[in-house]
Formats: sequence, structure tokens, C-alpha cells
Amino acid sequence: MLSKALSHFPQFRFREGEKRLWNPILKKTFAIRPEEQVRLALVDYLILEAGLSASRISFESPVKLPGDKSSSRTDIICYDSDFKPLLLVECKAPDIKLDEKAAIQVARYNQKVGAPYLLVSNGTLDYWFEVEGEEVKFLPDLPELFHSTKKVSRDLAYWTERSFIGEKLNQEASSFALESCMQLYEEPHQPVKYLGFDDFPPEFALAHYYRIFGFKENRKVGLCLSANLNGETRLNTVLNVNGANTAFCTVSLNALTENENRAAEVHSGKGVHKLNLAEEMEFGFGKKIGDLSDRFHEVLSRYS
Repeated sequence: MLSKALSHFPQFRFREGEKRLWNPILKKTFAIRPEEQVRLALVDYLILEAGLSASRISFESPVKLPGDKSSSRTDIICYDSDFKPLLLVECKAPDIKLDEKAAIQVARYNQKVGAPYLLVSNGTLDYWFEVEGEEVKFLPDLPELFHSTKKVSRDLAYWTERSFIGEKLNQEASSFALESCMQLYEEPHQPVKYLGFDDFPPEFALAHYYRIFGFKENRKVGLCLSANLNGETRLNTVLNVNGANTAFCTVSLNALTENENRAAEVHSGKGVHKLNLAEEMEFGFGKKIGDLSDRFHEVLSRYS
């Protein structure tokens, strides 16, 4: 089944100028790794929607199995109200195919953990299992114990903690930013992907989650709102042609509210171009961000 991680996102913090994942239970930051992003997104669902207590979730519990030279570590264990293991979770990166090997791995760990429910996830698909005696049964549906029982309040604070919106966003742009986040990221079936970028100024905040829009001739546009280390909110757009990123546009929402001339930058193989988005594509805060994908596609194609 589609993963519950698809409509949830991990929290981030900046430490010494570096963007890092934030574990709200351990109160620690970690390097950004795909499997860690999946783990924290699942924890986000389990706490905010399934109603599990954060105080009954553990990470990296050591497991020593017969024949192993060293201890392995579990990704997530959730406990019931009596602090007995309830759920054991094994997380994989999104590009890792879930197969029988992953299921066997979590079942082996469970020989020591003893949880009645098992979950293997790569953030795109979830495979659930129930343990009955010596038998591990595949579950085609989400167990009732882990159904969503709460509605998540995705307000400005929610998106700020997850580094989509910066804490210094001007009031004039806040409604646009909030509505854009809900339109781009709330639905689990929407194609959203974390894109990493190297060798670009951290002020651009290019590395983050992008909603992908498809066009003809193997062309795609990714749209993203992302906070940078200075508390700004950047609107970033990436053009991908035949699997390669060929151009991107970046602009501060605060600069747009202050009507800064040529505040946007387009970077491509043709160099750097400073643009006025209002003139180039009739950009305005009254427009829906999804409706702007066509216009960003035109602008990025023009300058690449």
C-alpha cells in the first residue's frame, strides 16, 4: 500500500550553517540521509495521526541474534501503554526496492523484540505484517491500531518546523506560502521528491522537497518552497529535461513583497539571468502555485 510517509515530512534545523534533520524525540540533529528522512516521516504520522505517544517510541535499539558477530540496531520500536513492544519498523531509502529480503530482516530482528506488528517501508510503499505465534502474516490493509485518528493542524508553525517556510517571512506573503504548501505537499498521491544540490550558495536553499509536474518530451518542472539558514522563504523551480536538471529559478518571497526589481535569478548553462517575475510571467501572490508551473516551464526553457 502507499506509505503513510508520503504526506508527512521530517523536521529540519540549521546547525553552524548546515541544514540537518531534527529528531523531535531524541532532541538531536542528524545528517540528511534518505532512510533517516523516511524514518522521521513515519514517526510524524504515528504521532500526529495515529496518536501514538512520543514517549513510547525508541530508535536504534541493539539486537544481537545468534550467529551475528555484532549487534544490529532497529529503526523504530513502538510500545503499548504497558511498555510492551507493539510495532517494529524497518526503514529503507526510497530508491530501495522492498522485497522478501527486507521482510526476512525485520522478522529476524523481531525474534528478540517480540512485537505483534511489523512494518517495512521505503517511504513510498508500506508492507505490514502481523505475528501470530511462529507465523508472520502479510496484511493487505493498515492495521486498525495504526489508523489515522487525528487531523493534523498544518499551520505556519508546522511548515516552518519542516523548513518549507522561514521564520522571517513577511506577513504579506504568509497566506500565499501557507496555501502553496498545502497545495504542493498535502495529498499523498502527488509526486513529491527530495532533491539535493551541491556547489550552490546555501542562501538559495535548493535542497528540499519538490512537487513534480510533467510536460511533454520528457520535460519536468519541480516547484518548492524552502527556508534558508537566514530565515528567508525561497520559491525554487527546477527544469529537468531527459533526466537531467538544466536550469533553476530562485527568489525570496520577501523580496517579491518588497517589489525588488529583478529579484529572481535563473541559473543555466547560458549563465545567470536576473528577472522580474511580474514582467516575465505575471507572477502575483493572488495566484495558485500549481497554476504557475506552466509559466515557470516557459521561463526556464527560454533561458536554458
